[in-house]
Amino acid sequence: MSERNRVVERLDELGRIGRYEHGIDRPLASSQERQARALFASWARASEFSIAQDVVGNLFARRDGSDPTRKPILVGSHLDTVKTGGAYDGAYGVVGALCALELLQARGTATTHPIEAVAWAGEEGSRFPLGCLGSSVFTGLCAASYALDLTDEDGVTLRAALAAPQTGLLDLPLRANADVAGYLELHVEQGPILEDAGVVLGVVTAIAGQRRLRAIVDGVSGHAGTVPMAMRADALCAASELVLALERAAREQGDAVATVGRTIVEPNGTNVVPGRVTFSLDLRSPDDAKLDAIEAAFARAVEDVEKRRGVSIGIESFEKRPPTPMTPMLRDAIHRAIASLGQRALDVPSGAGHDAMSLGKVVPTAMLFVPSIGGRSHVTQERTADADLVLGVDALAAAIVQADATLSER
Repeated sequence: MSERNRVVERLDELGRIGRYEHGIDRPLASSQERQARALFASWARASEFSIAQDVVGNLFARRDGSDPTRKPILVGSHLDTVKTGGAYDGAYGVVGALCALELLQARGTATTHPIEAVAWAGEEGSRFPLGCLGSSVFTGLCAASYALDLTDEDGVTLRAALAAPQTGLLDLPLRANADVAGYLELHVEQGPILEDAGVVLGVVTAIAGQRRLRAIVDGVSGHAGTVPMAMRADALCAASELVLALERAAREQGDAVATVGRTIVEPNGTNVVPGRVTFSLDLRSPDDAKLDAIEAAFARAVEDVEKRRGVSIGIESFEKRPPTPMTPMLRDAIHRAIASLGQRALDVPSGAGHDAMSLGKVVPTAMLFVPSIGGRSHVTQERTADADLVLGVDALAAAIVQADATLSER
């Protein structure tokens, strides 16, 4: 396997784990996700990097630096997927980080800081209800005990899942969290901006803030044939108005997105007027003021719909993450690295969330993007050209060298 093709071949191998007809399903602490962790660990061992894990399943493959007193620079992403995941979201950043370390090793390039390729646990939140779980625990934004006590839809705790032989921790040394010098993350863009601009590398300016809410609309259920239209309190019709009001509010703000991705209609019968609808709200923008404005507009719509339709509407907020700007000095380091390869880069925001949100709260952090074909992600059609995957690793290796020099001067 050549150095340049290694990232492509490893992604192909990793992409077979958890694959089914609708994509890749590899939730945290599943047998499939454990298999992915074990594969990453085997690659790290084969390259003679030391490998360790922490209590929630984060993995760290370490290449030593010339100064053992220096804190490590972390480089990585995640191995878990959403239920209809693609082969590149997260996995590319993990494989790319390890390949970049191997590239530096093959070239005999020394760094002052130790460099660690990291596979974060549970970024997607697709089994246990906390996004960026592993990186949040690592950075102290979330207590390990809280994360371990989270339960999935079957009532299984993360603690129990990580203790089970088929889904749990690997046979690796257990380490405590430690201070780090900085963090870099390589990722597919998951959107269309780079492809549309004809640019193959992007430097992230900021990660959009995220707010997740749940709306519960209670109406009055009844017989579909006997309740007159004028006398109905149809929960689904009321919810439909709110969904469109949310869309309208996001469009009016600009530089913001709002999504209703999950709905539960009860009793969900063909000949029954819906009595209750529960739906999710996902709001994102790099500007907190725009998120405030969308929430305010939605609240006004709730009040209006309640009065006109005779329904009761409750709103629950369960996740709120502010925008995370990337660190200017590391962004500059990535730009220098890209220029050294004779390439140009585009500054782009990230609408998707990443583990860099957690690290960005505590250490200098930056992200590097490669294009997503058609801007598609979280679907089985997720693709990035092989040449761009390889170039991203080259750029990351150069960025590590530049970041090491920059952080060594602090």
